[in-house]
Amino acid sequence: MGEVAFYSIDIYDDKKLLTIDIFHMLSLEQINMLVLSAELGSFSACARKLGKVQSAVSHGISSLEIDLGVELFDRTSRSPKLTSEGERLIRSAKALLAQSHEFEKIAESIHRREESALTIAIDDALIAPHVSSIFALFAQQFPYVQLDIVSLASPDITEAVANGNIDMGIMFSEVEANKQVDFCYVGGVDFIAVCHCDFPLAELSLLSESDLAPYRQIAVRGFFKKESQALISMTPNAWWCTSNYAVLELIQQKIGWAYLPLSLVQPFIETGDIHKIDVTFDHKPWSVPVDLVSKKGANRGPAYQWLFDACKNAFSADLCM
Repeated sequence: MGEVAFYSIDIYDDKKLLTIDIFHMLSLEQINMLVLSAELGSFSACARKLGKVQSAVSHGISSLEIDLGVELFDRTSRSPKLTSEGERLIRSAKALLAQSHEFEKIAESIHRREESALTIAIDDALIAPHVSSIFALFAQQFPYVQLDIVSLASPDITEAVANGNIDMGIMFSEVEANKQVDFCYVGGVDFIAVCHCDFPLAELSLLSESDLAPYRQIAVRGFFKKESQALISMTPNAWWCTSNYAVLELIQQKIGWAYLPLSLVQPFIETGDIHKIDVTFDHKPWSVPVDLVSKKGANRGPAYQWLFDACKNAFSADLCM
């Protein structure tokens, strides 16, 4: 790369003569020599690290000092040490090298045809450790692909994917199919009926659906007031949320009862704050099916395909349709 150079040009702005200094691109090789010499403590150690002769490093740093007009190293002692000016510049030098490294890595990502960004919509009932750990692995596998994770109620996800606003959805299955969307069944999540330990239902056992009817149910539905068919409300007196975490908060305020993911409420059941309601029609936890959804005909790059396959495995399913 070329050496650092300064030159000036004169321009007129509002009839005033302005002199502007133009700064040519610094040599990254020289900046790397500066950083390594400071970190390793000598020009010779830097030369060995770079596979060069010491004179090449000495010349490179001297040229950098001449071009910058700044003495970077104090050479009066046996081992060169950064001057105060060098100390001021070394942090910026390291930042330039880091940016250069990132620049090259992004170019490599483009060469591999990795997407620049993906938008994922997920029902917040499905944001569990076995799912969030996938995002951690994704960050390692595709460090230069931006991930935008949007929390939506399941009934809203299909429409968002169909409209092209979302690349992939992780949601509870819908009975009504959308011809613009591909569905892939990947497993299920256990739901149970719960209430606060001080809510009236906590004192009753073996309840039927008619026994639940007099009590307010807190349920989830989408922005357009559409419920998930797998989690449809059971009582005429219902309050609505778009988030299962919001439902849990209302349950803790003794406002009503709800069906919530077992993984979400289990810690509160163990502490005695939340009560599992015994109902006659649920001999076992109610397993609600989970789908991955994507727009039909959409291009699937390597990052998308990796994430799609990882999510399938996370829910331990092998049936796609």
